[in-house]
Formats: sequence, structure tokens, C-alpha cells
Amino acid sequence: MLKKIFNHIPLPWLLVLLLAGLFFGLSFSPTPDSNQKINEDTSGFPQFFMKDVKTREFDATGRLRYELQTPSIAHFQLHLNNPGNQDYTQILQPKLNFYQENNQPWTITATQGRSENNGELIRLVDQVVLSQHSVSQGLVQVMTEELRATPAQQFVETDKAVKIRAEQTQIDAIGLSADLATDQLQLNSQVEAVYEPRR
Repeated sequence: MLKKIFNHIPLPWLLVLLLAGLFFGLSFSPTPDSNQKINEDTSGFPQFFMKDVKTREFDATGRLRYELQTPSIAHFQLHLNNPGNQDYTQILQPKLNFYQENNQPWTITATQGRSENNGELIRLVDQVVLSQHSVSQGLVQVMTEELRATPAQQFVETDKAVKIRAEQTQIDAIGLSADLATDQLQLNSQVEAVYEPRR
């Protein structure tokens, strides 16, 4: 039946009917609002990436206070055109040096780090080692799995297990607070120490 009808419709009219149907079909389909903002999640992609980074911070007198070295960093910004406090920077194998005027510098190394609050806080994770070459104790090392550092105050802390090794001493504890500017370390709880006198 349909075959007989199409046989009686001239080909140009058949094309006109098909085009008209296509036009009406597209005109009634929903179109995206041109003023509608596209909700893009840019947090999964770094805003910028740098390799072989070395940054330094000086005090008001020009004395070096803090230094960061890393093979690479990747900065993540949650809103593409609007930096905020939730933005962060991932740091690969960070090495931080904290300098004091009359003391040996403290060094922190870790597998990974994360800078938050515009660099005011640095979280260090996985094989974290805080160390200093002390005149009286030799090499002092503090080992833990997580450490929070505030570079401006030269202050570090953790609530994780820590192990401290010095020339003649080994100390195990839970939790640590350290003012690196004054070489003051405070252990929080469950402190166990082993002293090995020189032979």
C-alpha cells in the first residue's frame, strides 16, 4: 500500500517532505542554554606542573630561613578562574631545609608531600625523616610515616609513631612536636628509650 503511494509522489516532493520533517524534528528538540555555565570539575587536572623545583624563603633581614627542593610539583586549583584556600600542591620526594642563625640546619625528606593554605602548611607522608647533624649527638634522625610542617614558624608535629636515633640513643614514642628554630623536641606519649654507652 505504501509502495503504491510513494510511486505516485514525484521525487522532488518526496525530498521536500523529508526535509520539512527533519526541520520540524530539530526545531522542537531541546537546545542548551547559551547562558548556562558548564559545570567542569577541574580538580582532577593540575593548573600547572613544574620539574626540578628549588624555592627559598628569606626573613626580613635577608637571612635564609627555609628551602624546598623537589623533582616535580603539580598544583591543583578547584575553581579554574578563582584560586581559593582549598587549592593544593602535590610535591614529589620533597626535601626541606630549615636554617637557624647559630645551629645546624634541620632537613626533612619524604616520599610525598602536599602544600596547603598557600604554602602555610606542608603535609609529608611515607618514609618521613627529620634529621640534623648535632655537635653533641652526631646525626639525629626522627622517622615517622606522617608529619605536618609550618615553614614560617619552623614547627613540625605528628600524632603517629616516631623513632628517634642518635649516636648512643634510640627512642620510640607516639606523637611529636618540634620547634626547629630552638631545637626543642617534645614527645607526646608511650616513650621508650634505649641508651648505649660508648665502649
